[in-house]
Amino acid sequence: MAGSHSKDDPALNSATKKTEPKYVACDVCRLSPICSPVNVGGHTYDFTGKMVNRRHYFKKGELIFQQGGQATLIYAISAGSLKLIADVKGSERVIDFRIPGELVDICSLNEGIYSYSAQALEDIYLCEIGKETLNDIASQIPEVQGRLMKVVSQELTNIQKSSMLLHGNVGSEEKIAAFILNLAWRYLNSGYSCTEFKLNMTRTDIADYLGLSKETVIRLFKKLQHNNLLKINGKKLSIPNIDELQKFVGIELI
Repeated sequence: MAGSHSKDDPALNSATKKTEPKYVACDVCRLSPICSPVNVGGHTYDFTGKMVNRRHYFKKGELIFQQGGQATLIYAISAGSLKLIADVKGSERVIDFRIPGELVDICSLNEGIYSYSAQALEDIYLCEIGKETLNDIASQIPEVQGRLMKVVSQELTNIQKSSMLLHGNVGSEEKIAAFILNLAWRYLNSGYSCTEFKLNMTRTDIADYLGLSKETVIRLFKKLQHNNLLKINGKKLSIPNIDELQKFVGIELI
């Protein structure tokens, strides 16, 4: 697997304690319904939770997995963020981003290879569970199978909702605003603030994802700040009034 290395957690080292990330709470993680204990015949069993490799560390810029590689693991982000990249007609394109609490590749559960690559935007911690192991358990335990189907269905719904919001027939400024609103909604779903969060992706990555030029993205971010819809300080982004941003986008998510 791309990015395979020692699993020693640098957050445990004295040199990095000050920058130890705030891990997403397990109860809001998208993987939680799958790895939580289940009741079978009046007894509680932890079939999958014990098989989860928790908080596997990857460095900024490291590939988690590569397009075309054998798909063997399901990932959930415990801390940090990453971008998804696909080779489209010989050219690499950013096709999405993932933030804490979100799943990375559950929609390819039944596929043999990864349909895109995943790269860490910052130092990142992932929880992992083997697809073959999960499939075996789900085929034997109806409750696990039901949870798995529900998680996959919800993930597809979230992806569809994001796609409709970001790639509809709207102007460039509304598209940028919708991108930020979508992130705010997703951070809220993961137990974080929806009005203050980090924007770890570069302007180039955002432009690639939205089908805009880098210059357009920079200009429109400045315009949205001028109109007091956003405030950006380095990688820290704040939304002064979430209702005003939703009104500008024309969709009420939060």
